[in-house]
Amino acid sequence: MTASDTSDILPTEMQVSLSYVGLYDAPRDDAGLDTQCLFGEGFIVTGEDGDFYHGTLSTDGYQGYVPKSGLMPFMAVPTHRVIVPRSLVTRTADIKSGTQFGLSLGAQVTVPDSDKSSDVHNVQIQTPYGVGYLPWRHLVPCDHVAPDWVAIAESLTGAPYGWGGRDSGGLDCSALVQLALQAGGVSAPRDSGPQAAALGDLLADDAPLMRGDLIFWKGHVGIMLDANILLHANAYHMQVASENLYDALPRITREAGDITARRRMR
Repeated sequence: MTASDTSDILPTEMQVSLSYVGLYDAPRDDAGLDTQCLFGEGFIVTGEDGDFYHGTLSTDGYQGYVPKSGLMPFMAVPTHRVIVPRSLVTRTADIKSGTQFGLSLGAQVTVPDSDKSSDVHNVQIQTPYGVGYLPWRHLVPCDHVAPDWVAIAESLTGAPYGWGGRDSGGLDCSALVQLALQAGGVSAPRDSGPQAAALGDLLADDAPLMRGDLIFWKGHVGIMLDANILLHANAYHMQVASENLYDALPRITREAGDITARRRMR
């Protein structure tokens, strides 16, 4: 059966079972990477093609092909999200017990009611291998709104740049914006083009910039830390880095053209 022949597959919700799994534009190992799905996120399967499922990532509606090995039957409704750049899942509550895997900012986990107590250091989560443990301080409820979403973006400073990446081990410019805004309670599109069309209010070209403003070029986006400093995941530094916008503009313009939009988050 192929993705174009889905007559025998009703839409089925599954969950990402790895730290992250690629979502591709074709059902091949060498296909183009469009984005990544993070642990615990839902994926609505609508078809299959060989070793790949076709469907939609529940978080942002992105559609494409995901390796079957990266998904599992829906396990449980997530209760919490990872709020730090990266957290390690250990085998037991003892931090010396060994690491199972790492989870990125934005990964979703399910914490049993019995562990939802502020007097514990590590809490139990459900994993495909049974249970694992995460530091309680690395998690927030799924409906938590960070008071300063720009600070969440800043926490990813130094994270490697990776085209199509959405995991803190390698992410691109629009993923940085999406993950930080998600932490701030704002659902953002995955790619910079739709972000430029949908997020915030358009600023006049001569309007002074401030913290949290978004600057867009064709295929690129960055976050203003103040009136002058731009934070962005970029292929020049090959990481998430901050620099003076006006010093960087000539270089960025050579690569991406002129600024296409400046938008202020409400």
